[in-house]
Amino acid sequence: MYIDGFRSMTVGRRLWAIIIIKLAIMFLVFRLFFFPNILQENYDTDEDRAQAVRTALIPATDTKP
Repeated sequence: MYIDGFRSMTVGRRLWAIIIIKLAIMFLVFRLFFFPNILQENYDTDEDRAQAVRTALIPATDTKP
């Protein structure tokens, strides 16, 4: 039922193509301008990047008894 409906679409195919193209462009623009690779810019090695992520994820514990 669904396969026949998608095969017989004419305008719908164009609309889905436009939607997919717009989504791809939006994600590309968001990735380039709003989500810079901060770890790549601020740290030189993979080891430094891993340590930065670990310290950000694991909160510092209080060592008082």
